[in-house]
Amino acid sequence: MIYLSCFLFGLFRSDALDGIAGGVGFLSLPELIFVNLLRWLSATLVVAVPVGAFLKLDVLKNITAFILPVVCLLNIIFLNLQMTARLGPDPAFGVRTVMVALENAAGLGLGGFCLFRKIRDRDFERIGRRIGLMFGIFGLLMAANFSQTLFYNVFGEIGAETTDFSLVHRLAIYVSVLAPLLITWFLKDKSYEIRYGALLLLSVSAFVSYFYHYTFESIIQPTGLPFHLCNTAMFLSAIAVIFKQKEVFYFTYMVNVVGAFCAILLPNVTDDAFSLYSFHYWINHWYAFFLPILGVSLKIFERPTFKLVRKGIVAFSVYFGLMIVLNAWLVNYDPGVDYFFLNSNFLVEKFTFARSIKEDFILTFTLNGLTFNIYWLYDICFYAAYILLIFLTWLVYSYLYKVADHYKEVLVLEQADRLQIRKLRAQMGDRPLDQPVNPEGVDMIRINHFAKRYGRSDRYAVKDVTLEVHDGEVFGFIGHNGAGKSTTIKSLVGIQSITEGSMEICGYDISRQPLEAKMQIGYVSDNHAVYEHLTGREYIGYVADLYRVPAEEREARIAKYADMFKLTDALDREIRGYSHGMKQKVMVIAALIHNPKVWVLDEPLTGLDPTSAFQIKECMREHAANGNIVFFSSHVIEVVEKICDRIAIIAKGEIKGVYRMEDLKKEQVSLEELYMSFA
Repeated sequence: MIYLSCFLFGLFRSDALDGIAGGVGFLSLPELIFVNLLRWLSATLVVAVPVGAFLKLDVLKNITAFILPVVCLLNIIFLNLQMTARLGPDPAFGVRTVMVALENAAGLGLGGFCLFRKIRDRDFERIGRRIGLMFGIFGLLMAANFSQTLFYNVFGEIGAETTDFSLVHRLAIYVSVLAPLLITWFLKDKSYEIRYGALLLLSVSAFVSYFYHYTFESIIQPTGLPFHLCNTAMFLSAIAVIFKQKEVFYFTYMVNVVGAFCAILLPNVTDDAFSLYSFHYWINHWYAFFLPILGVSLKIFERPTFKLVRKGIVAFSVYFGLMIVLNAWLVNYDPGVDYFFLNSNFLVEKFTFARSIKEDFILTFTLNGLTFNIYWLYDICFYAAYILLIFLTWLVYSYLYKVADHYKEVLVLEQADRLQIRKLRAQMGDRPLDQPVNPEGVDMIRINHFAKRYGRSDRYAVKDVTLEVHDGEVFGFIGHNGAGKSTTIKSLVGIQSITEGSMEICGYDISRQPLEAKMQIGYVSDNHAVYEHLTGREYIGYVADLYRVPAEEREARIAKYADMFKLTDALDREIRGYSHGMKQKVMVIAALIHNPKVWVLDEPLTGLDPTSAFQIKECMREHAANGNIVFFSSHVIEVVEKICDRIAIIAKGEIKGVYRMEDLKKEQVSLEELYMSFA
């Protein structure tokens, strides 16, 4: 506490060093660089050491033990240089000298004690790696606590302002966008404790950086009170993170971010880019912009609901009303008071159409000898525009959430694919990966202990299904609605993942060799999912392109099946004008256009007229007779009895039996009664 208190005492004081530009002053250039480095290191340590005591992270303990005593010792050795930088040439001994000496003596004692404990406890396991990590983290912390006077002291003014989208202004915008992305990418896979520690360190850094520019005298003036929206973020972010105050955090997330973003695009700073004021402005607005964003992206706080957005708007409304009152009141004591730009013409100069709104609609009254001017219409328009920005920000957040979820899902799938490929390589040995993983299964469908569970549910939709279907067979997969037929089929054709077990199509594993397996499949779904703005011929041609069917083959097959299904005259009309049966026939043709070894149909005859149903059944028999496999689901017993060679009955997600139709007929077993026995 002594170390921190003494530092904060010095933080609220102006320094003579702040007025030195381009190395011209009472310190030489090497002295300027050295003293800036010491101040920079000290500011970084005053963030790391207290947070390290609070979080107990090993890397912060190492910073306290190894770096703190060295920096404090240097500050003591060069105390005269430090005081010259603070007080000017020939500094007089006084309270500030005592406080600086006391600060570094306390830091030296604290760091020495921590180092002594490490030596006593022989805490040197993997010390090289830990020291390397310590310097890496400390370097990042130094970037977060960048010296605001260094560039101005060493280089002076560069003749550029961070306004009007100049080069330096654009660079400042790029930093505000890239910083949260890079920090999130670097920390996304770290533990919660590390992610929370990083956010806490940044929040405290923002707090310390904010007060670098202020003195006690300036803070107690009306113009120095931290009521500007982005200034409040320096306090609120630290409060929200330290005490994990969700309501405070979501105010910063929905309100402060909008204000900071507007300030970044339309900066209220006309000083040189290297000046102390410019550096202070940009560092604070960067923090106000991306600290709340990091709170969500690092998963310290949950994504806000729209209910929290409404609460944020209510809190902003209270803040906005308070600023109207404070602006009208405090301007009587200081004409420079301008909280949230409600008094000045800064925004009016950016948006000239608002000038008349502000100047022509003023409510003026006196109270206790004070004059109050309220620009009521301007304030209402300002408030409405800001609320609109909050809603637009919410829409942007919602979109970014979806994008983040999508890419997270893609990354998970890519990792799973890489794992599957490694397993496949190990199993295939020297064989090419595009060959069947199981050469003995090239003429069959093989389902081995397949199970499917959706999401995080403990309930299996399908459990322990094992089947083999051979070439030349029409295989019926029957069961009541909800029994698990479509779930099994969707996994078989690769539409959805497999929770447990495996599925092979002609020897290809559908999970590890999805492209090769799908090239063997023709699939007719139960939902007629076709592109209805295409013609029948265009849709079939599109599918043929996916399967790389040569032009001559596709034309011959289209002609054959169009004639079989009596669709020749309709193929060149848009599908949206087709009947249910015609759409089903187009899907059948598209599924057969590449002459697949395995034809899978999910409830293919539902809703068809007798003629259409007969044509599709005939096509199924023909396809199987040509040495292929037809696998279809149904709950229509009459159809199954007539065309199937074998069937499997599924109920409540489990296979109840596999039967050869010829055997059932010989044993005079009614398929309908058998089916109903598993209901």
